[in-house]
Amino acid sequence: MSSIVYLRNPKSNTIYAYLNEPVWDPEKRKNVYKRRCIGHVDPNTGEIVPNRASRVKEFPTVRSEYLCKVLDKVSEDIHLSECLRMTFPDFWKKVASIIYYLVCTDDDLAYCQQWSVRHSTPYNQVLTPKLISEVLSTINSNSISLFFTLWRLRLQPAETYVTRVGFGGSGSSLNQYSKNINLPLDDLNDGYLLEMFVSTKNNIPICYRLFDRATDRRLGDYDVNPDSFTKLSSFMDETKGDSVDPTLIAYANTNITVRIRPENEFVRPLLDKVEPTMTDPENYRLVLGTPVFTQSFMQHLNGHRYYIHFFFNPTMAAENLSTFISVINLCKNEVMMEQTNSNHVELYSKYLIIGENEDGTSVELNSEAIMHHNKYLGYTVLVSNHTRLPSSALVPFLHNELLSRAFDSLRNDTDGTGLNLYAGTNFLSRVFLQFLSLILRMELEYIMDSKKLNRTYPFKTVMLELSNILTVRTPGVKKAQNTFMTDDQIRILNAFGVQYEE
Repeated sequence: MSSIVYLRNPKSNTIYAYLNEPVWDPEKRKNVYKRRCIGHVDPNTGEIVPNRASRVKEFPTVRSEYLCKVLDKVSEDIHLSECLRMTFPDFWKKVASIIYYLVCTDDDLAYCQQWSVRHSTPYNQVLTPKLISEVLSTINSNSISLFFTLWRLRLQPAETYVTRVGFGGSGSSLNQYSKNINLPLDDLNDGYLLEMFVSTKNNIPICYRLFDRATDRRLGDYDVNPDSFTKLSSFMDETKGDSVDPTLIAYANTNITVRIRPENEFVRPLLDKVEPTMTDPENYRLVLGTPVFTQSFMQHLNGHRYYIHFFFNPTMAAENLSTFISVINLCKNEVMMEQTNSNHVELYSKYLIIGENEDGTSVELNSEAIMHHNKYLGYTVLVSNHTRLPSSALVPFLHNELLSRAFDSLRNDTDGTGLNLYAGTNFLSRVFLQFLSLILRMELEYIMDSKKLNRTYPFKTVMLELSNILTVRTPGVKKAQNTFMTDDQIRILNAFGVQYEE
């Protein structure tokens, strides 16, 4: 039976209270008593004063803080933080922190927890999957519509354009290759279509509409009306399946720019003419960090003026050639193994010579067709009735490719299970968060372009360099210490106007 024993310290004359507890001793096969000090006796009241709780040890913290400082400054400068505070007054810091993660990484949202441990954020706490799921379930159509309204009032766009992105379909990766190398594969009409309205100045997204491609049903009750934009340019893309008649572009009543296939009869004679001089040094340009060779021509059709812009990207040409060879070899093996794919029938007939011999089916590559196809790899052709500058015509298409990559892996197995993205409301919220991250990403890209950072550093490199600046905070020491900053990191901080201490 437990009891309390009092013992006096003869030196200090303090009486200590000990809890006398029985503990079974297996060797002696009986209870033995052990004493544990629980406090001392107050000489005035005679009550036991408990011992002080053991002090928790504090350790230095090492986190990346300058990345958050850059994102904070850019968000404040473009009034994004202000709109988030007004739209989500109770949890805007959580939303902003998730946006920062999406801007800096290409990883699934489920991995945000590890990232938030190593980086400072507006919320400044760990972003657990449970917290992210709560944020997703709290965002609704009313709050999204409110943000669209506030954001448009802040931007006051004079001119806008609309760009469309398909994502979330069940097409194979081979279908993704076909978009780059003009392979005639059948696209599946499932997944989602995002119709995004973008400010021509700085290419900042304004709002969007989302559709189910299988049913053409609009998803999300957002207050977005295309007719409310006074100067709205549109873009079409023959390489992504849009039905295009280039001869009608000059007659269009609205501003329109179209990307057409290089082998299109409307532009092929002119492309064959400029091809020998395309890679001359005077044709070299850097558009949003993308190196291209370009030539432009003004044409007239029955008194109507239009522009044709040719672009050649050597890096893309090499990558597409490698992909094309892989795809054709895959198709050849399918035929030889008698495991043909119905979606590749046109590829078989166009690039393979299939016959029969005494050993069975013979398959050879159609060299002439392959050489004809490879002739146009790396080329982009734009036809516009209003854009005279080639870079201005190309930028929206570069941004469209960025949008495609950003939304393509939106609904993945990791997030789908952990964050319940298969629920309709959570999925629509996830699309909205990705949209918010693109606003910040586009402004960062614009600053990098204006400061000529993108000539040296790709976007991911800039984010990585900022992330590698670590700040050490030691308990009891007021001033924090930063790791050594390289010249590259200092240049990046100066470009974004962020103060630093070496």
